[in-house]
Amino acid sequence: MVPVLLLLMSINLGCSTACTLDWSAAWRIDSQRMDTLQLLKQMKIVPVLSCLRDRIDFRCPWKKGHITQGKQREEATCCYSEMLRQVLQLFRPQAPRDAWPERTIGCLLTSLLSGLEALEGTGKQTPPCLPTMAMAIRSYFLRISRYLEGKGYSPCSWEIVRAEMQVALSIFPVPAERTSRKRRSSMQESTLM
Repeated sequence: MVPVLLLLMSINLGCSTACTLDWSAAWRIDSQRMDTLQLLKQMKIVPVLSCLRDRIDFRCPWKKGHITQGKQREEATCCYSEMLRQVLQLFRPQAPRDAWPERTIGCLLTSLLSGLEALEGTGKQTPPCLPTMAMAIRSYFLRISRYLEGKGYSPCSWEIVRAEMQVALSIFPVPAERTSRKRRSSMQESTLM
């Protein structure tokens, strides 16, 4: 019974579909995420209360929790790079530069690019973002872009989007640290004891 249990545990630990990273890449992603969230917080230019009339539900696919739990959470971690690309596209045009100082936007874009570089620089082939999740992310950002355009890129519309990005980035599942073989074997031994 014990050899079968060990075999099942090693299969379960070794064949996860989740995107995992080595320790340094996971640390860089986490650091980048914290930097980006801090920058977004600092970018607050208009009191949110004065923009309540401009609020809208962008129908963030991961806010309700249906892709941030269980197996879908594991699969969603592979989409973090797509999320970062979409945020970059949102803040790259001239319009955000009219809302915030050039230096602030530059720092935000640099932080987002460093996150992408950390993800792509791992050298490991990660499972691709599932097409349904990639489409949900793109549709979400398309709604945001259309909202900004419809509001004429007003300061309140940018404040609503800034706050939305702060929440969306903070709750989006990110790739986790890959468990080392040494820790895996100690986990297996402790489970059996």
